[in-house]
Amino acid sequence: MMKRIAVTGAGGFVGKRFVEYNESRFEIIPFSLREKNISEINLSGIEAIVHLAGKAHQMEPIADKIYFDVNYELTKRFAEKAKQQGVGHFIYISSTKVYGDEVHETLDENSPCNPNDAYGASKLKAEEFLLSVQSEKFKTAIIRPPLVYGPGVKGNMIKLLQLASKKIPLPLGNTRNARSMVFIDNLIELINTVIEQKAAGVFIAGDREPIATDKLILIMRKYLGVNSGLLSVPFTLRKLVKKIKPALYVRLFGSFVVNNGNTNRSLNFVPPYTIEHGLEQMVKWYRKTHLS
Repeated sequence: MMKRIAVTGAGGFVGKRFVEYNESRFEIIPFSLREKNISEINLSGIEAIVHLAGKAHQMEPIADKIYFDVNYELTKRFAEKAKQQGVGHFIYISSTKVYGDEVHETLDENSPCNPNDAYGASKLKAEEFLLSVQSEKFKTAIIRPPLVYGPGVKGNMIKLLQLASKKIPLPLGNTRNARSMVFIDNLIELINTVIEQKAAGVFIAGDREPIATDKLILIMRKYLGVNSGLLSVPFTLRKLVKKIKPALYVRLFGSFVVNNGNTNRSLNFVPPYTIEHGLEQMVKWYRKTHLS
């Protein structure tokens, strides 16, 4: 008998892939919290919930209340309903945004959380609630992914792919940084492991190792068939970029490393896919959908 898993946000980037990837592994029941009132939801027979629905981080300003209404209040009410109806396991997909952006050391599950925007704060508040209501009969798991990439990706990764596809030298050589990311299938395998072990607590998703921006673009260009190289930017010019465009500087030259070693050891888990494989799959999708 396959486990019956309810999945919210099944139409999103991660949700779609979770359903597709696990079609023969679990009996998956998609739930739309937009279309149904939580009081009308029937969760009887559901063994675990993977809660992916939420208000994603936006670069454009939106009201803080929207983040808290969706990421915290909706999660709170849904979890209360799940506990009341006898669901045994609630898996919440949070974000490393709970740590904030200005981080200069390697992070892990026990690092202090200092979110610097409403998105991160709303995710953290939902985490705290879920951990406060867990019990032997209602286990809660928090998974914090860094940047998720793969076929179907949106946002900044698409912009980076567009940049990498230009047949010109780019001033992004020798970045000397390190950024944690997670290939979507590695994230899903981690979620599956948490489900199958009925694990509780806080877990960090990630690939086997972080990657520098210059290496990331070179791998993208390899699969894009772009031969143009990268130029090193003088340190003084980087400082100017940092002063004028601090957010851009952080995305291109900053480091953000989360250590998923504790998570992997506690679950006896190894991310099965390499960064190179994940980037190859993403670039193949991008070439088919954006360049053909």
